[in-house]
Amino acid sequence: MIIINAALKNLLIGTIGIAIGLLSIFSGSSVLFGFNEPDYHVLTWLVIYNVGMGFVSVAAGIGIWSGQLWGRQLSFIIASAHGAILATLLVFFALNLPVAAESIGAMSFRAAIWLTITLLVRK
Repeated sequence: MIIINAALKNLLIGTIGIAIGLLSIFSGSSVLFGFNEPDYHVLTWLVIYNVGMGFVSVAAGIGIWSGQLWGRQLSFIIASAHGAILATLLVFFALNLPVAAESIGAMSFRAAIWLTITLLVRK
């Protein structure tokens, strides 16, 4: 079993949070600004949500990295929000409303990452 100290753990987990946030900002912004036009149905509100939560994710990653309580608390809020959005997308799918499988997959990934981060930073 590998044992790492709290500072290194926070650095690694915070870096993952920051990276996921930056990816959300850049990929979502490229769609919003027309640099990338996916070949599937795009829910504009979802792209806006993803970009906004990308900034929140970067902030949470910084908070986790620096060992702040608010960073850990923010990770829970992000995981919960992503879970709620994922549930909404699944309802859309169940009701045959337009939603791309790519959107469900990406939100599943984000929700799983932030749930994992939240569990790893618990005290």
